Amino acid sequence: MIMVRHLGLCVLLGPWSHAPFNTRCTMCVVDETGHVVRAAIDFWPREAGVTRRGFVVGAGIAAGALLAAGIAGRVVPWREWLSAAGDELHGSGLLPGGSGVTVRDYTLHSRYVEDPVGYSIAWPPGTRNGDPLPVCFALPGRGGGPPMGFADHAARLVERGASPPYAVVGVDGGVSYWHDRASGEDRLSMLLRELVPLCARRFRLGGGGRRRAVIGWSMGGYGALLAAETEPGLFAAVVAVSPAVWTSYDAMMLGPQDAFDNAADFAEHDVIGHADRLAGVNLLIDCGLSDPFYGYVTHLEAALPEPPSGGYSRGGHDPDYWQRVAPAEAKFIGRALG
Repeated sequence: MIMVRHLGLCVLLGPWSHAPFNTRCTMCVVDETGHVVRAAIDFWPREAGVTRRGFVVGAGIAAGALLAAGIAGRVVPWREWLSAAGDELHGSGLLPGGSGVTVRDYTLHSRYVEDPVGYSIAWPPGTRNGDPLPVCFALPGRGGGPPMGFADHAARLVERGASPPYAVVGVDGGVSYWHDRASGEDRLSMLLRELVPLCARRFRLGGGGRRRAVIGWSMGGYGALLAAETEPGLFAAVVAVSPAVWTSYDAMMLGPQDAFDNAADFAEHDVIGHADRLAGVNLLIDCGLSDPFYGYVTHLEAALPEPPSGGYSRGGHDPDYWQRVAPAEAKFIGRALG
C-alpha cells in the first residue's frame, strides 16, 4: 500500500504484491478525517510481471493527475457540484420519455416550507387519476425538481408484465437536506406529514398497509434513508441511489459545509450513526465505484443491521450511472409493492 498526501488529502494505492500483476489495483482518496471518500481509479498493468518500480512510477503519475484535478475534499467546489448533480437529474438524466405514463404537475402549500412546493404524479399505462394504486415517492438531488423520468423505467416493466403498476410521485428537493433546519424549513415533515397523506386522501395513492416506497438520488438518497429511519414501518421498499452521506460533521465540512447547521444537527440526523433504525427495512443501495461518496456509502453499509440489496458497479455520480441502475431499482420496488 502506497500513500501520497496533498492539501489535506491522501491517495492510497494498492494492494501490491510480489506476485505477477494479473489483478486490478484501486486508488482511493482519503479526507482529513481518515475516511475513504472515493475509489477513484481501477487500473491494470499493461502486461504481467510489471516491476514494483514501474508500478510506483505509474501510480505516482496517476495520483498527481487526480490531485491536480481536485476531485475530493476542499479542492472541489462541492456546493456547485452537488447542485449540478441535482440539475442533471431533473434535466437530461431522468426525464420522462415516451413510455406512456401520464404526468400531472401540482403545487403544495406547506406548513414546513415557506415557498410553494412543486410535485408531480405519474400514472402508469392503463391507469388514470383516481385509480387506487401503490405509490413510490421520488426525491431528487440537491436543487432538483421532481425526478419523473424514473416513472418511465417503472412503466416499461409494467408494459412487459415484469412489475405490477404503481404511481410515482416526485417532489421538489430544495437545498435544505431533508431535515428540520435552523431556518425553519423541514422538508422531511413536508414529505411525511403532508405529501404522503395528501396523495392517499386526494389521489388514492398508497392508502393503508405497506403500499408505499421511496427512492432518492444523491441528497434525495440521504432523504430516503432518513425518512425510513424516522418512519421505518411506512415504506415497503426504500432505495438510496448514490446517497450523499458523510461519516462525521467534520467530513461534511470538507465538502458543501451547509448540509447541517452544526455538529449537533449532524449527530441528530446522521443516517450512518442511526443505521440500526433500518432493521427490518427492505432496503436497496446503489453507488458507483467512482462516486465521490463511495467510501462513505461503504461505512453506511457496514453499519446496517442487515445487508442491503443493490451494490457497487462502475460509474460515477451522474445520470449515465443512474439510468443504468434504474431498471433494477424499479423492479425491486415493484416486487415490494406487488
